[in-house]
Amino acid sequence: MEEEVIYSDEYIKITKVNEEYFIESFSKGMSMETFNQIIAKCSQIQLTSFLAVKNAVLYAPTKKAKFGEGKERVFIEISNDGLKAFFILNVSDSEVNNGKNIELIKEIMKKLGEKGVVYGIKQDILLDKLPNHTKVLIAEGIPPVNGEDSVIKMYELKEPKPDIKDDGKVNHYELNLIDRVSAGDWLGERKDPTSGIPGKSVRGTLILAMPGKRYPLFYDKNSVKEQYENGVTTLIALRSGAVNYIGDKISVSNHLEIPENVDFKTGNIDFDGFLTVKGSIEDNFTVSAEKDIEVLGVYGVGSIKEIVSREGSVYIKGGVAGKNKAVIRSKRDIYTKFVSDAVIICEGRVHIGFYCLNSTIIAKEVILDSPKGQIIGGNIQADIKVVATVIGASSEIRTHITINGFNRTALKDNFESLSKKIEELKNEMIKAKQEMSIYPTSSLDSAQMIAYEKIKENYFDVKNQLKYFEDEKRTYANYLRTKGEGEVTILKKAFPNTVIEIKKNVREINQVILNTTFYYQNDDINEL
Repeated sequence: MEEEVIYSDEYIKITKVNEEYFIESFSKGMSMETFNQIIAKCSQIQLTSFLAVKNAVLYAPTKKAKFGEGKERVFIEISNDGLKAFFILNVSDSEVNNGKNIELIKEIMKKLGEKGVVYGIKQDILLDKLPNHTKVLIAEGIPPVNGEDSVIKMYELKEPKPDIKDDGKVNHYELNLIDRVSAGDWLGERKDPTSGIPGKSVRGTLILAMPGKRYPLFYDKNSVKEQYENGVTTLIALRSGAVNYIGDKISVSNHLEIPENVDFKTGNIDFDGFLTVKGSIEDNFTVSAEKDIEVLGVYGVGSIKEIVSREGSVYIKGGVAGKNKAVIRSKRDIYTKFVSDAVIICEGRVHIGFYCLNSTIIAKEVILDSPKGQIIGGNIQADIKVVATVIGASSEIRTHITINGFNRTALKDNFESLSKKIEELKNEMIKAKQEMSIYPTSSLDSAQMIAYEKIKENYFDVKNQLKYFEDEKRTYANYLRTKGEGEVTILKKAFPNTVIEIKKNVREINQVILNTTFYYQNDDINEL
């Protein structure tokens, strides 16, 4: 092939043979900077061997050596996803400046065809002045639109939070403790995921969209069923009862509703689920249940024998006038409008709306919710704290508040231990979810279904443990907000003959005190 001289001076010569470029040098004296200026003007050359250039410039004289190749006049680049195509012109500046773009346009279109680019070509780009040595977007496809994941909405349990109203004549103490539903009621729904919209590449090929994920619905098949219509799966209660969650699994637990009073017609009640008494409980009767108990009669209860919730909470809307006989126990919390001459024992928090009179209360915390909340007489024993607007009375009736207290360091250690356990359980849940996602539940054989059900049950077990430990962590966090290692907060005033005892340290109130918090710290009771 004929050799074409591209550049020549006293130091070097650059020649072209069949789209390959060679360099030879005659004498030293050229710098690399000067060479770079020369090669910048030869934009058609693609450098392939820097070593050949280095030898020629720095170690002259040298024999002819290949150092580059000719760039394609029209270089086409297609993005990895096939959605964009670019061209780069590598021609002389005179070609793009002489107004004869029609030939270059033909070259570009030919190269596009050779690369298979047939869709989304931007014809208007070719009508403008064509830039040299510049990357230009010439074709663009349509990206796929991925499908949306299924959307799940579930029945939300109402938080048991007392609502106190005092209009000057009637005091109201409202609370929603049990979430009741009837057979056929809505419990949740899942909208189907969408399949997405396919796209198209610059080569004209279809680009499939990622379909949305279908998330499973977890429910108790004995008390909840699903119905499918128009792309929506709806969860329906199979029976009347109380909505309950076991981990993520929604269920309708047994719920017994006594429409009037518990009396000689009903006898004593012992139920294995949730219990609602719409009236009252007559004197000397006992009511017990496995789960939450609510007594909704406006007059509350009197000298009942006992109310016991073995695993849940108790709500007595009208209050307790116990006549030194009534006993109320619960595993969790107790809520009541007032307490008089009764015994209350619970492993959680006792919320009292307006007053506690001559009663014994044993709990983790005792909170008087009303701005007028008053403890008069009796013996209040709490592990963590007691909060009331007023303690004692102007008649100076003996009122004893005892705080067993806690070890803050040990509590913090337990809190940290719970945090670590929660993280471990969250990782277990992620693993269980990943294992479940492997199984397409619509087409499993019997062996696969058994394996899937086993993984699902493990997921529920982990979820239950997680909920338990998260509840414990929230409880501990609340305890750690307590001042010192045991607290009695008097929001307004305390009267004489009130005894404050915290961790066996006693403070006798001998005169009216205002807005004071007693707390245990540094082996003594402090005031704030």
